[in-house]
Amino acid sequence: MHSPAQIIEVIRKNPRIPAPSQTVFKILSLTRDPSCDMNKVAALIASDAGLTAQLLREVNSALYAGTKATSSVAQACVRIGMKRVRSAVINQHVVSGLGKSCPPGFDANRHFQSALATSVAAHDLCKDICPAQADDAGTAGLLCDFGIGLLAYGVREDYQPVLNELKRQPTAQFHTLEQRILKVTHCEVGAAVLTDWGLDAHIIDAVRHHHCEPSTAARQDLAVFSRIITAAVTLARLALDGSDMDVVTTLFEQVESITKNADAVVSRLLDSLVGHLQESARMLSVEIGETSDMEDNLQSIMNDLQSIVG
Repeated sequence: MHSPAQIIEVIRKNPRIPAPSQTVFKILSLTRDPSCDMNKVAALIASDAGLTAQLLREVNSALYAGTKATSSVAQACVRIGMKRVRSAVINQHVVSGLGKSCPPGFDANRHFQSALATSVAAHDLCKDICPAQADDAGTAGLLCDFGIGLLAYGVREDYQPVLNELKRQPTAQFHTLEQRILKVTHCEVGAAVLTDWGLDAHIIDAVRHHHCEPSTAARQDLAVFSRIITAAVTLARLALDGSDMDVVTTLFEQVESITKNADAVVSRLLDSLVGHLQESARMLSVEIGETSDMEDNLQSIMNDLQSIVG
């Protein structure tokens, strides 16, 4: 079996890893400067059919309801602004990569439900706490479990015992099995590959620490942005796996570490998550299947909370 450092190096060199295209790299490089030439960015996007389609879907989505639809990439860039353009480009590439790196035997719909639920929860929570970083939070949420696919394909033989153990313990968390068996987690692998992509440091840090242990001391050492992503991961877990009051308690502890209005914030997140997830799936053109189980799970949590309050 490879050592943790060897695992990361093998994955980095694997030709199947969905690295950004030269066009995406150029756009990411340009848009690091908020005063960059918008026309150059628009021209690069227009040269890529997938990026063009994603940007136009986004600018013409319900998010910008009330504005006149456009088929112009340049106009779309001006309308949503450079920061949102950058997020749209990253997200389009990530969604494409998630589809290619869904681990063997995984339910593809659940794979995307988990990624989008984390992304939406991170975006919505960040909008309450630090709105200027909400788009970055959505991107970080989308990237949290990217490392699972990288491990499953990049070091298939090493990772198989993790997948086998998960079959025996379906409620176990990936990162705990990975740490025990491989001594390296998908969090670390994802962060290493995203560093190669040149993504923003706060996004990489959030991916690296998104399974921070639920102790107050550990959370307080993290930047607020990373704590937001950690809470979003917990909420997505509840949405997919159902009400577990220990996990609900962890969610409240995580949210309380970043806002004084934890009760109201969590209530809004629970109420809006599925609707926003469905909207995000349409905007990103992702098939996520039925979401009724998620709705039931979140409603069950709200009922449990109301009965406690009552």
